[in-house]
Amino acid sequence: MFGVAKDPEPLDPAERAREKQRSREEDVRALASGLKSRSRLRRENGVFVFRNVRVSLRGSKPLE
Repeated sequence: MFGVAKDPEPLDPAERAREKQRSREEDVRALASGLKSRSRLRRENGVFVFRNVRVSLRGSKPLE
């Protein structure tokens, strides 16, 4: 059966910045050692990259 959903943990911006920095450092080491290629790192880190996408702001409303 389903359990009770827990509230998400609050985001700590400083901890998130440290996590991102550690990830960057791991990428640099993997690239320098030859463990990963630049194209592989691009694929792994580019999860939200959309090729051939055009964004149109026509008809959008300004933020208030």
